[in-house]
Amino acid sequence: MPEYDPAARAQVAAAVAQRDVSQFAAALVGTTSVERPARERIREARHLRLLAVDVLDRTVIAALLDGMSWEELGEALLLDPATARVRYETAVKRWSAPEGSAQQGPGDPGDPDVAGTAELLDAWYAHAVPTLDPQVGEPVDRPVSRILSS
Repeated sequence: MPEYDPAARAQVAAAVAQRDVSQFAAALVGTTSVERPARERIREARHLRLLAVDVLDRTVIAALLDGMSWEELGEALLLDPATARVRYETAVKRWSAPEGSAQQGPGDPGDPDVAGTAELLDAWYAHAVPTLDPQVGEPVDRPVSRILSS
């Protein structure tokens, strides 16, 4: 199995998180007309927010592993660079470790089949984008797998 650099692995992980947000948000739209207690809707919206934070975190980690400076990150997040560093430095070190981390699932630092995960995301994207956004003429070919071949 080929080895992929931590930045590419983190980009695939961010794509996994993006897919999760998309699927959960689409499912919420489907429940719009279903009568349910407000507390359930609030919990679902909170869960969607947590999924979106995961996208942000994984995107930040990928950017840092790809060479973004703490100053650039602070500017992008509207934070002091030192605050950004405190928030993300440990995660970046974990992703940079040779074994990634103890987490072994799709999109985790230790994903045992990054290329397979990328291929599954590509297939999901090719199917989902025309359905979710008919304005898109032709979906991008293999958007996630390209990360691994560059």
